[in-house]
Amino acid sequence: MTIGLMLLLSLHVLSAVFWAGSTFVLARTGGGGIDALRRPQLGAAGVAILTGVPLAAMLHGAAFGRQEQVLSVAVIAAVTALVVQILDRAHPARSQRIAGGLLVITILGMVIARYVA
Repeated sequence: MTIGLMLLLSLHVLSAVFWAGSTFVLARTGGGGIDALRRPQLGAAGVAILTGVPLAAMLHGAAFGRQEQVLSVAVIAAVTALVVQILDRAHPARSQRIAGGLLVITILGMVIARYVA
């Protein structure tokens, strides 16, 4: 594994952990603290998604087998979570809960993708 790939993967995972973690906390607290966390949360979401693109290209190329199909579902769930968080500002508890569920799908997809036949 090259240093560049390791750094990109580290940035992807660390930003995704913050995004998911802050989403789960905000969902649990009914959106309490959203004002302090919204910008860092959305920034981390953007970094996670933007670093995922070159990771997919480097690790999967043009392949679209079972692993990539599972990862595609995870990507769709992640992007949908971000859209929900951006668009539903009037109801932060609801948006964080919806996004939290979608991020669970994302996490599970990334974890199991390697093991699908």
